[in-house]
Amino acid sequence: AGFSEANVDEVLAHVKRANLMSLYHGDAFKSWGHFEPSPKFFPGGMAGLKACVAKARALGIRLGAHTLSNFIQPNDPYITPVPDPRLARTGESPLTAPIDAETPTIPVASPEYFTNRLGNELQTVMIGQELVRYRSVSTNAPWQLLDCQRGAYGTKASAHAAGASAGKLMDHAYKVFFPNLEMQREIARNLARVFNESGLSHMDFDG
Repeated sequence: AGFSEANVDEVLAHVKRANLMSLYHGDAFKSWGHFEPSPKFFPGGMAGLKACVAKARALGIRLGAHTLSNFIQPNDPYITPVPDPRLARTGESPLTAPIDAETPTIPVASPEYFTNRLGNELQTVMIGQELVRYRSVSTNAPWQLLDCQRGAYGTKASAHAAGASAGKLMDHAYKVFFPNLEMQREIARNLARVFNESGLSHMDFDG
């Protein structure tokens, strides 16, 4: 149930009447990646979430929260306004010509990776500290990413030199990105910190 600071007493009463041991939140976090408490449900932030946990504990009830383990949502600080260089890539290709901050087509040396349909829901590349979404890829050389949205996800559109790497970000049908292994360990620590600090006592690992 989507319990909140405002309704947690009422929801806990239902849990107690049903003689259940836990209350589980399906959308407790502002974003996946950093996992800060959602202001929609916990306007008091971590203190508000901890207060909910304390109320539950007094009734012998555990509070839990759902996440999809290493999925990173586009509104997370790992993505915006400056994307983390440790975001996982399926592959990359260098730019064959310089581009300015408004160029709607991105010239690349190879179409490989960019034309893949599986795991390419968001069609997003990272060039420097800019994320660029593209609609399609040219069918013949010279290869280009077409109809591009520059400065996607709140990043800054910038000029890039020839030879700069355009890295195709790994993504998923849930509209999320992935970390590399180093970053994944950091995300695990983020989860541990939030659960330890808040007192949330169980979760599921999905995704």
